[in-house]
Amino acid sequence: MEDNDQRVPDPRRLVAVLADTAKLRVFSALVLADPPEGLTVAQLAAAAGAGVAETSRALANLGALGLVRGAEGERYTAAPEVFRRALSELNRQRDEAAAKAFSTTDPARLSVLLNCFQDGKLVYLPEKFGKRQIVLEEVAQAFEPGTRYAEAEVNMVLRDLYPDYAALRRYLIDSAFLSREDGFYWRTGGTVDV
Repeated sequence: MEDNDQRVPDPRRLVAVLADTAKLRVFSALVLADPPEGLTVAQLAAAAGAGVAETSRALANLGALGLVRGAEGERYTAAPEVFRRALSELNRQRDEAAAKAFSTTDPARLSVLLNCFQDGKLVYLPEKFGKRQIVLEEVAQAFEPGTRYAEAEVNMVLRDLYPDYAALRRYLIDSAFLSREDGFYWRTGGTVDV
């Protein structure tokens, strides 16, 4: 089990390996190890309340994910920083995928949108005017410029995005992203792809 500080395992594999009680006990014993320079297999087996063979198998599995540093015959130490790297990579991938769903590439605007949307749904409507305008402009992208929509159509689109669709519709009208007349709505604001 060589030390590979750049390894970023799939978070699902981390959870799966630690769902096994024996591996969890061995990893926990390493994390809590005193002395901090690590433990031998025999010391670790005693600390984890497991047999030497079971401990060796657990070390092999943990080492394959980079959660353990050390080689056979050496002292082993835990590498909990792997969790931070895996979480950071997972967040990076999530943000990258989410950013592709938005109409902007501006980092400041993306930051607002990533905080307000989750899985394509609006989960938070900002109180601050500037941030709310960014969100409303994104919501307005759901409507095609030049197309007139019946109120029921507008409600259906907005209901899919946010539970309080009536408030969202009012905000869109008050901020001039949508206009209405005689029960019909059309997009009047926001950016347009050309």
